[in-house]
Amino acid sequence: LDTFGSSASLPPSERRYPAAFCGFNRAKSSDIEPKECKKEIRSDSGSGLKSRVDDLLDNGGTYVLVIFEELSGVSPRNDKDMFERRMEALEEEFAAQGYPDANIRIYDSSKIVGFVNRFPALVAKYKGIEHVIDHSTWHREATKDIEEFFPDTKRDKQIEKIQNVLRDSNDHCTVIRVTGPPDIGKTRLVYEALSEDDLQERVIYSTAREFECSGVASRLRTNPDWSAILVIDDCDSKDHEHFQQRFSGESDRLALITISADPTSTGADHRISVEQLEKNKVREMIESLDFEVKENA
Repeated sequence: LDTFGSSASLPPSERRYPAAFCGFNRAKSSDIEPKECKKEIRSDSGSGLKSRVDDLLDNGGTYVLVIFEELSGVSPRNDKDMFERRMEALEEEFAAQGYPDANIRIYDSSKIVGFVNRFPALVAKYKGIEHVIDHSTWHREATKDIEEFFPDTKRDKQIEKIQNVLRDSNDHCTVIRVTGPPDIGKTRLVYEALSEDDLQERVIYSTAREFECSGVASRLRTNPDWSAILVIDDCDSKDHEHFQQRFSGESDRLALITISADPTSTGADHRISVEQLEKNKVREMIESLDFEVKENA
């Protein structure tokens, strides 16, 4: 949240209308008065709005004012809530400038903390919770052998299936089981499927053994504000059944993906079997590593 004009999707819980781009305007002090809120969106000449604000609203975007102070409590001036006074000021100014239905958000310090707390992967990362990692940290492990990803037709469909399943709204924790022979690319496939912006921010990755030591499982169950996609690697059928029993009764704020070379049949909402890459893709991958490829290989 640096200067106005950043583009991002609103947090899912804030979407009361179709998702759109939003511009973040960081307050220049810990708090600003309502009249200063109006000044923030006006052009330097004082006539009309800043061009970037006009462009944002003309494209159906959302204006977000970030104030690094908690706007709770009642103002001693007129018995109005501090948040409401600033929101009213912005609504008045936008209406006066020809945008009576402008999409507006004000994020104060408590709101920002609330957003962060909804993503346990971030909490774990910045509070130093051991044994679990977020998607960006997982990147180093997932791509250490081969940086470029070489999907074939079946893998493309499997990635799309994982993404669609996780994005579908339902009333329970979705459970996905990914299996296949050792070193076939199971973990990489799941990593790539979760690389989209709306999915990666929710990812918590761990192995079955380490996840049990992290203490995150109990926090996920007891904190209803936490939203996460749990990726549990090296998870044999016994561990899978344990985690499924533990989380399947939760709402769709949680999703569970387990990965294993163990072919034993287990319960899951969706099962994905990862197989050997198509030959042409294997060749592409080998060539990318600068290995000599013989014609009869």
